[in-house]
Amino acid sequence: MQIAAHAPEAERTLLGQILVDNSVIDKVGEYVPEKEVFYDKAHQKIWETIQSMRKGGEELIDVITIMSRVNNDEFNELSAYYLTGLVEEVVAVANAEQYAKILYEKWLLRKVIKKADIIKNTIDMPLDEAYKSLQSINSEIDNVLNMRVRERFDLNTLVDETAEHIKAHDSLIQFGYEKLDSMTGGMTRGEITVIAGRPGHFKSTMMINIVRKLIMTDNKVLVFNREMSNVEMMKKLFVLESQLLNYDSLRSEDMADYEIDDLGLAKVSIKENYQNLLMFDNMFDIEQAMREIKKHKPDVVVDDYIGLIDVFGLDDNRLRVDSIMKQYKRASKTYNMCTILVSQLNRECESRANKRPILRDLRDSGSIEQDAEMVLFMYYDWRYNYIDSEGGENELEVILGKNRYGRTGSVGLGVIGDRCSIFDDVDTALKDSYRLIKGRNKYVS
Repeated sequence: MQIAAHAPEAERTLLGQILVDNSVIDKVGEYVPEKEVFYDKAHQKIWETIQSMRKGGEELIDVITIMSRVNNDEFNELSAYYLTGLVEEVVAVANAEQYAKILYEKWLLRKVIKKADIIKNTIDMPLDEAYKSLQSINSEIDNVLNMRVRERFDLNTLVDETAEHIKAHDSLIQFGYEKLDSMTGGMTRGEITVIAGRPGHFKSTMMINIVRKLIMTDNKVLVFNREMSNVEMMKKLFVLESQLLNYDSLRSEDMADYEIDDLGLAKVSIKENYQNLLMFDNMFDIEQAMREIKKHKPDVVVDDYIGLIDVFGLDDNRLRVDSIMKQYKRASKTYNMCTILVSQLNRECESRANKRPILRDLRDSGSIEQDAEMVLFMYYDWRYNYIDSEGGENELEVILGKNRYGRTGSVGLGVIGDRCSIFDDVDTALKDSYRLIKGRNKYVS
């Protein structure tokens, strides 16, 4: 019979150290979140008794006071002789934390081994059931590994690290749009930005343009395409990198010779400049996304969009969204990355006279509004008012619905939908539109 991972001598020594010097309890407490950190049942009982006495305000915890609490009928080995032996083995208490760490690591290992044993039971399951079971077990194993005790807080170290980040300009990542960056300062590593809008308001186009600008500033970007395929996103990048292509002709695959030549140039440009871009369109649940993030450790992760992310075991939409936000929040901090999540809006804004989105328009807005540091709403007035729209066909309004570190408001950007392009302003968009017409006319005239 295989013996589970444990360290009996370390268990005995640590308990003896506690009985010699009660201050050890506070030093090692973070390593013993459960009594099961001790493998031996008798040792579990001793620790449980120590914790009970500490919570009860007992000032002295030693052999005599422990014996007055322990039921010897249940644990015959817990005699005064046994407890005295623990004390007599103690040479010093300075290394108590090291013994506690040993026990903690053994406890984590036992928990993982138990999960591994469960995996064996999936062998005879139907494939779908086995996959779901393995997904659940993998998530539980990740939770076990995330229980590892982190480094202790040190003020001086934090002060130095923060100063270094400020000097290195390392904590912020710019969107790449001057007016938007001026208002927000950019995205902060460890935090979440949400891009939201109704269909037809260029939220995915905004996402793609931001991705392009991030790549051009040497950031490693990981994109989960849940709504569109990788091929469709790549087509839009082809258009962005080209001089004369438009998305309609690319989708219809009805291109003139000059467009085919332009496509070839765009392809070369992407191969040369986009090596820091990773895209997946076959990741359906949050656990798969977390594994890829852990593997690649990007500067920015983009998920398009929240409504299509599955969470195993959660069918309630609010609970599902809450879990997604919490997991992305934790991953953002763990891997020091920025997260961009794309979200739909409910139909409520469509029924208002002023159709500009507000925070309550977010689907399942509670978790999104709470956990996101920034919420950017895309509003394309032309879609509602056409020639009577305030900014015309080429203006896209970005409404900053939430900005944890600064002011809210809106900025006007330029847009050319068929070019999949968003510009710093309307004038720049019009200039590009004119350039495109002039360039295409050169070939068709």
